[in-house]
Amino acid sequence: MPLTEEMLLDSLYHHSFKDMMNDVVAAGSCCECGTCVLVCPHNVIEYIDGKPKQTAKESAAFDYCGISEGVGCDVCATACPRLWPRESHLKQAVFGDQPEGYEGIFGNYRHIFVARTKQESLLDRAQDGGVVTGLLVWAREQGLIDGAAVSTVTDADKPCFPSPQMATTVEEIKSSSASWYTYVPNNLALEQAKEKDLKSVAFVGVPCQITPLRKLEYVDPSILMAAKKKPQIVSRQRGFLKGYVDRVNFSIGLFCTEVFRPELMTERIEQQMGIPLTDVSKFNVKGEVLIYKKDGDIARIPLEEAMHEYQRPECKHCGDFSAEMADIACGGVGTDRATIVVLRTQKAVDIWKQYEASGLVEVWPINQNKKAWNILQRLARRQRERPPQGPLRGASAPDLPQYSATREAELSAAAIAQTAKAPADIEACLDAAYLESPRPSGIMGYIAGQPIPGEPPDLGEGEKRKLPPPPTPEQGGASPCWQPAEA
Repeated sequence: MPLTEEMLLDSLYHHSFKDMMNDVVAAGSCCECGTCVLVCPHNVIEYIDGKPKQTAKESAAFDYCGISEGVGCDVCATACPRLWPRESHLKQAVFGDQPEGYEGIFGNYRHIFVARTKQESLLDRAQDGGVVTGLLVWAREQGLIDGAAVSTVTDADKPCFPSPQMATTVEEIKSSSASWYTYVPNNLALEQAKEKDLKSVAFVGVPCQITPLRKLEYVDPSILMAAKKKPQIVSRQRGFLKGYVDRVNFSIGLFCTEVFRPELMTERIEQQMGIPLTDVSKFNVKGEVLIYKKDGDIARIPLEEAMHEYQRPECKHCGDFSAEMADIACGGVGTDRATIVVLRTQKAVDIWKQYEASGLVEVWPINQNKKAWNILQRLARRQRERPPQGPLRGASAPDLPQYSATREAELSAAAIAQTAKAPADIEACLDAAYLESPRPSGIMGYIAGQPIPGEPPDLGEGEKRKLPPPPTPEQGGASPCWQPAEA
């Protein structure tokens, strides 16, 4: 019987290990975040040469998982940021209960503004305004977090090649400031949080690392239901589905257009330019690649050259420039020693109010930096339009639905009802899957992803797009602590 459109869309709710390995890894869109390896409950895959590899059965095909095709699992595919639901399909789940927020081409938000740390010691090392490091240091000192998932160059790493680390002290957090523009699977640092039994951590990452955390947070645990499973297997799999993300207090997403292949460092900078990587203190991208040397000099590479010759091919599959799923998103586009800050969730607003009240940061409304606003608009739009169309499960096809936990639960219930599993066994497995979490009861009425206010219609050929103006402070264009000046 041929698949109907409804059946095809319903199948999106049930990705398998085989789907992930074929429609993502083999298709070339795997972003190398490592989340699938992190959350695999049965040690089927390992992170090898930047990709998940099936190592449980050497004689089996690369896309074979005995657990997936036997008792059932597929927690890995559920977390994958390159399978549906992607960022645009998660808006209903993540922001559907926040109708008082706003939406721009750079995603949903409550407030957007520019900020800079007042701590000069952080600015010396900072990428731009030192906001991310300053916020993490403050949060650790206040006991709000007991660690932060970051990337940093340790003594065990090669120069300019950081690794994922769980920073647990203020000094470790400070040493992680600045970006290196090579890909680091920060999600794997959450394994260290588990090993150290940290209960409340901050997670810092680029968009493709934030999205899998949101998927793990919002996906309905009913995906774990299967006819052959016993409650103890469901319980184990739930521990991996929800256990890591349950340790994350809040997330900070970093604006990102792309990162570069290692050859930018080893070939272009070290060999061709003759700059030992041990002499490099940090990098930045401001219309060109800036290489800061420890002696104070700055070397430069044209950005067009770096992107053409050294861009990671996996990055072309990303349509999220501004970390649309993060609690807080930050980036230095169009600013001078300052950071654009986007507060997307109420949690972010509550944290920022406390941080700003500490007196450690200064802020300006976004309409006082129109250049930064305009560049943010252009980069976010360009990236949204960048991903090539691929497999349906790869979610780059147009007009795919919003994710619904209610629909997930309905499909799982319908599937399990067609088996011989006894009602009491079904209920025992559901208890193991949900634990204390509420079960879905309805679909929210507010729909995120509606037409963006001030967004011009589609343009004709040769027409130039007019950018919407920055929001005023009253429209979310300032810190939540902003107060109008007295007359």
